Amino acid sequence: MDLKEVLWEFLFNSIDQGFCIVEMIFDEQKKPIDYRFLKVNSPFENQTGLVNAVGKRMREFAPNHEEHWFEIYGKVALTGESVRFENRAEQLHRWFDVNAFRFGDPTNFQVAILFNDITLRKESEEKIQLLNKELEQKIPELEFAYNELDAFSHSVSHDLQAPLRSINGFVNILVKELSKEPSYRIKESLKVIGSSSRKMENLIQDMLAFSHVSKNEVVRSLVHTEQIVNNIINDLYRQHAIDKSIFKIENLPPMTGDSAMLNQVWVNLISNAYKYSSKKESPRVEIGSQQTNGETIYYVKDNGAGFDMEFYDKLFGVFQRLHDNNEFEGTGVGLAIAQRIVNRHQGKIWAEAKVDEGATFYFTLPN
Repeated sequence: MDLKEVLWEFLFNSIDQGFCIVEMIFDEQKKPIDYRFLKVNSPFENQTGLVNAVGKRMREFAPNHEEHWFEIYGKVALTGESVRFENRAEQLHRWFDVNAFRFGDPTNFQVAILFNDITLRKESEEKIQLLNKELEQKIPELEFAYNELDAFSHSVSHDLQAPLRSINGFVNILVKELSKEPSYRIKESLKVIGSSSRKMENLIQDMLAFSHVSKNEVVRSLVHTEQIVNNIINDLYRQHAIDKSIFKIENLPPMTGDSAMLNQVWVNLISNAYKYSSKKESPRVEIGSQQTNGETIYYVKDNGAGFDMEFYDKLFGVFQRLHDNNEFEGTGVGLAIAQRIVNRHQGKIWAEAKVDEGATFYFTLPN
């Protein structure tokens, strides 16, 4: 064996793909009816499952091998036009990615075939297509269920708000009528009724706000973060007559997103920070940003009640609260709304905390 043949044999057996040379067999009308294996490389057997193929015809292994395989290789042998295709060999139970080209003297009708077994890939593609088809069939059902749920939530919210307004109205009338000399029990009962109806009204409003966040389109623009934060602090000052000095504002670069939605994120995070630190002797809320791995991470940090990280998985859940309502009022929707908004911007939000040592909430948006 000369050097050329040695190199050819080395290359022939060193490739990972299956490789064989076949001799086409034609009938009297030049119709390809079979082919004989002249040479195969080492990966051939693993790729096809055919053992000791050299010298044997394909019909010996697979009598019902599909006609189109012979037609494709026959055309290559006769015309010299190479071909690349993917096809399934049913009797071999495999899919193949095939390169076929004429080999040697045209009168020998030989074809070189380079191929890969792609069965796993094809089966995965078929599963994905099936899942997509099932999902497409489910989409109308999901849309119908969503619309029904949305209509139901609005209907319930509307139907609940009307009687609540009546309750509040009658409570106010009773307070005025009994303002002269109401008994302690009556006064306390009226307080409880008024407080409960206000809590329910707040809960309904938060439910509607959470629903709106899911539906409203995200309209992106440049958002001046520092201006938003200052406006929120000024509103808190007017509502609660708080000392503005408890807020420490660091660098807050602009962000890109829906201005109204992102304003709500800041409102919820800053309001929470103030609420949970308000019972401290020296409450403190820090608001700023930091650069990490090329992205801007915004944060709101307080020195308040904090929470146990063991219950972190409940933190952003709807109506999930980590503090007793008698200690800190709330509906448990604010953080869920903040997370939903950040998610709709393809961002991330997370938190770190220790009990009685405060909490820090972080979020970042795509550049």
